[in-house]
Amino acid sequence: MSLARLCCIVALTVAALSASARAQRVDPADAATLALRNAVTFNPNGTQHARLVALRALKDPAMQPMFEALLKADEAPLRLDGLFGLAELAGERGVDPDALRAIGDAAVRTIAITECLGLGVLKPEGIRSILAWDDLPAYDRVLLVAELNRQHAPWEVALLGDATTSSTAEVAGLAAMLALERGDDAPWQALGAKLAPLDPADRSDLLRRLCDASRHYELVKAIAPLMEATKDSPGADRLAAIAAALAWDKARGRDALLALVQSDRRPPNLTQCGLLMLAGGDTLKAEDFALLQGANGIAQTIGAAGAAVRSGSADVAPALTRLIAAGNRPAAEWALREAARLPADTRREILLRTIDRLESIEQPVMQDQLLAALAARELIATDAAELAKRVTRQGGRPEIPEAIVTAMCDMGTPEATTFARMVRGRMAQRGESMALVSIAKTADSLTPAEQLELARIGGGGGRVEEPIQMQAAWLYLRHAKKISKALPQLTPR
Repeated sequence: MSLARLCCIVALTVAALSASARAQRVDPADAATLALRNAVTFNPNGTQHARLVALRALKDPAMQPMFEALLKADEAPLRLDGLFGLAELAGERGVDPDALRAIGDAAVRTIAITECLGLGVLKPEGIRSILAWDDLPAYDRVLLVAELNRQHAPWEVALLGDATTSSTAEVAGLAAMLALERGDDAPWQALGAKLAPLDPADRSDLLRRLCDASRHYELVKAIAPLMEATKDSPGADRLAAIAAALAWDKARGRDALLALVQSDRRPPNLTQCGLLMLAGGDTLKAEDFALLQGANGIAQTIGAAGAAVRSGSADVAPALTRLIAAGNRPAAEWALREAARLPADTRREILLRTIDRLESIEQPVMQDQLLAALAARELIATDAAELAKRVTRQGGRPEIPEAIVTAMCDMGTPEATTFARMVRGRMAQRGESMALVSIAKTADSLTPAEQLELARIGGGGGRVEEPIQMQAAWLYLRHAKKISKALPQLTPR
């Protein structure tokens, strides 16, 4: 070992011991509150957002006063997190339109609306209230009307205002597709004048985004025009149009996809088409996947796995395992979803292989660990005893227990708590910390010793990432029944 490395280890050890000593001298509730103050204090680099996202994930109604205080912050990022936190706690009521309107200027409100759409906290009643604003930008307006359509809530063309004539092509395009849903094709015809002068690359990108919107917002009547508009394109817009068709006009989408597979045998195209086949669900048959045979690389592996699943082949387990190992994340995630539909023994075999393959990878990347974590989430609920062996066994690659405890800590379910109790006491410090945080999320109570340990983790002594530290700090206050004392200090400064 080099002298420099030895000095570094000694310095880190001394720092850790000093932090531990300080944690022992400070009142646990004060230490937890101090840590949480970092979450409600604005930092220009935005680090407070990750901390608040971690706290929001706990979905604890006791945080409501803290989020309400954030709404009064001077800085827009803090106000936004306060708004989102309250909306997530509101359940079916969703975001408060009045709070959203007061969040800031038009630009900040657009950010809030877009994020609320992603979080699923905009409900029809609230959307209609927002659409009544007289200063609502056309961009926000078309997104909100489209969301009404996606939620199968009633809406009228009049709600679009003048969005169909917007100078912004994307806004006019989405408005035109919405008008098609109500039988008015004039705006779509007029859109052609906006598309004609565009550079081919810009036109392709715009059509791709419109195709993605038609798929997401269930704009079924736009499928045929989009397929027509992209019929001669070799680019991403054609693939996006086929994806939309596979979602809402399945026969049309299947025919177009198979035609593209047969007409363009380049490996990149076959890979993209193979991924669309996987996303197409039961619309694609075993014989369709057979068209990918003879292709190179991942496309052939997709073809074999798809054919095995659709035909009910006895080779389905090894075919899915090979697809998971092929290194394409969308394909691997599809394979894991399909595994969940198989008999219990077959499903268990595939999930365990997904985790154990980390042992044979020389340098696992983040994607490999994420896939292992996804597999672990399933096994924690169905085969915890077998999974526990991989956390507590001696030797082996550290990435395996790391992926498993990451999944455990993220779940926040009774099954994860049960699993955490199974493995706690047999791991290194980081794993032990994550196990206790998992237990604290659903347990009715903790022992005094567990509470003190949780406070130590919340104070920074558990060797966990900061988001988990934030959760530990809050969970300590909850189990120690000291939230009401801490809340007055958890306000923006």
